[in-house]
Amino acid sequence: MSAQWIDWIVFGIYLASVFAFGLYMSRREESSSDFFLAGRGLPWYAIALSLFASNISSGSLVALAGDAYRFGMAVSTLEWGAIVCLSLLVFVFLPYYRSSFVFTTPEFLEKRYGPTARMLFATTAIAVELWVYMPYMFYAGGLFLESLFGLPFAWSVIGIAVFVGIYTTIGGLGAVVWTDVIQGVLMIAGGLTVTALALAEIGGWTAFCEQVPEEHMSVCLPGDHPAYPFPATMIGGYLMVSIYYWCQNQTIVQRTLAARSEWDSRMAAVGACFVKLLLPFVLVLPGVLAVVLLPNLGTGAEADKVLPKLIETVVPTGLMGLIMAAMIASLMSSADSGLNSLATIITNDFYHRWLDKSATESRLILVGRIASVAVLICAVTRALTMQKNESLMQFLQVGLAYVAAPIIVVFLGGLFWRGATSVGAVATLLAAPLVCFFSQHGQEKIATWWPTHMVYWLPIAVGILATLLVAVSLCTQRKSAADLEGLIWTRKTALAKSEHHSGIKDYRLWAVLALALMAAQIWWLR
Repeated sequence: MSAQWIDWIVFGIYLASVFAFGLYMSRREESSSDFFLAGRGLPWYAIALSLFASNISSGSLVALAGDAYRFGMAVSTLEWGAIVCLSLLVFVFLPYYRSSFVFTTPEFLEKRYGPTARMLFATTAIAVELWVYMPYMFYAGGLFLESLFGLPFAWSVIGIAVFVGIYTTIGGLGAVVWTDVIQGVLMIAGGLTVTALALAEIGGWTAFCEQVPEEHMSVCLPGDHPAYPFPATMIGGYLMVSIYYWCQNQTIVQRTLAARSEWDSRMAAVGACFVKLLLPFVLVLPGVLAVVLLPNLGTGAEADKVLPKLIETVVPTGLMGLIMAAMIASLMSSADSGLNSLATIITNDFYHRWLDKSATESRLILVGRIASVAVLICAVTRALTMQKNESLMQFLQVGLAYVAAPIIVVFLGGLFWRGATSVGAVATLLAAPLVCFFSQHGQEKIATWWPTHMVYWLPIAVGILATLLVAVSLCTQRKSAADLEGLIWTRKTALAKSEHHSGIKDYRLWAVLALALMAAQIWWLR
């Protein structure tokens, strides 16, 4: 497909604006807190849009639309699960992250369990980001540009990486978050535009409902469904992956740590819940609309190209520049976030913690920038060597499952049980790869009745690891009550009311409303 000159002008202006803004933000970096946490001065609405934009990469756009084409609106359960997990972030984890004044989630784990647990988590986080998450984003972005514009896959990946790397490496988290605000709004506008144009092409909502297969409009798929069995998708393995992603993943938590107050950090997560309520109609519905407009794509890897093909079918000349910018925005917002968060972990959890404890602020910023470049090179190399996968979304979820299982066990165990010990946490983290492997391949290694889908085997892995944490902790020395002060969950801290934000500004009121609206959506699409 070839865009018209006006579309390329719009697209070029957008890229130039993002680049200029990144350079402008780089003038503000005077300390490591400025570079990695934007000086802890970000407002809630900026963080809320950044949380959304960081989560929805072009990989997510491609993968969600692809799975929606295969399986229907049931893919929305991933977005609803995120609302549940963001609520957990608000009421369980955030108060303790904020009060600990940490830069990274591995750093918090050291306060609870000690340096070995921190090092293991940091190493695991880096490995999964470099091997799974960031390559997945670049791969999907290259696939998108190749499908939509016929650009060479390799050059698409490299070009995007170079552009993102420049403004992220120079500007730090401040540049990342504020560009995410622009890109988040652009993504929502682009998604709504594609949805509206596709509906108009079909003849409206009524005509669409008459033509689409009935099962594609239901979220309550049978328990033996191969991809999205309900309600296991809401309470099983997908939920556990989401707990890790939204509550312990550095990319997400780092933004809330950069808020100017605890109320802003909590309200940002609640605000992201309301954005998530839009996504079934912005990101999932286009894939289902394509079932009517493009019925012959099949259910294999070709289905992951449904979004660019739908755009090619329904978007007229003149709007293509907006859609091009929205799609590239989705890639850049996630890539810059992953890049900055990994640089933060490498700099603070390895370099500053182990190699140079007396490093100056300027040295830490320099190391962060060097780490960003190194991460970018590794992620691009991995993306260029990835093989085409049957489902990009399934690839991502299974990859994250291996790190999610042990991390949610040690974090939840550490917050809710005083008896969890350092030795128990380390044993859990070390045993996790083997436990997850046998849980995933249990039908081959253990018994034919063993469940094969992640929504079932991941809870089994979590149960085994939780048992291990308890067993080892009961046999080893726990920390004193004084050492655990401020690190154990209490109802008073979790539900604390902000003195200056009562009534309509009470984050608790909005959190409950978001959950109620989520339940209403599920009931409507049951």
